[in-house]
Amino acid sequence: MRKIPIFTLLAAILLFGGYYLYQHASSKVDVTFNFVVDQKDKNNTVTGKIDGAGNKSITLPLSKESWDTVEKGNRYNVEATFYNKNKISSSEAKELNGPFWSNDSNQGLLVNKVHVENIQELSDDFKKRS
Repeated sequence: MRKIPIFTLLAAILLFGGYYLYQHASSKVDVTFNFVVDQKDKNNTVTGKIDGAGNKSITLPLSKESWDTVEKGNRYNVEATFYNKNKISSSEAKELNGPFWSNDSNQGLLVNKVHVENIQELSDDFKKRS
C-alpha cells in the first residue's frame, strides 16, 4: 500500500475547511432596522412591525435580559444577524410592500433563524421627529 504524503492530506483538509468557511461566511446577513413592539410573548419573543416594511408583522427571539427591558408600544433600533439559507417563495415575496423588502437579503428575515445582536430603545427626540 502506498503512503499518502502528509502535505497532500494537509492541503485537502485546508481546502475543505476553506470551502466550508466560505459557504457559511458568504451567506451571513447583518441587518439593522427600526422596530415597533406590538406584543411580548412568554417565550422571550416579541412581535411587531418594521418601519418601512408595510403591515407585515415579524417575530424576533430575544435574550431574557433584552426581553425584560422591552416594552409594548415602544420603538427600538434592532441589530440582527441571520444566515440566508432559506429563500422566500416568489408568491410571498410579491405580497411584501415597502422599501425595506426591496433588498432581497432582507426577505430572508422571514424564513431563517434570526439572532438579535442588540436592541436599543430610540430616544424621545427621534420619536417626536418621526
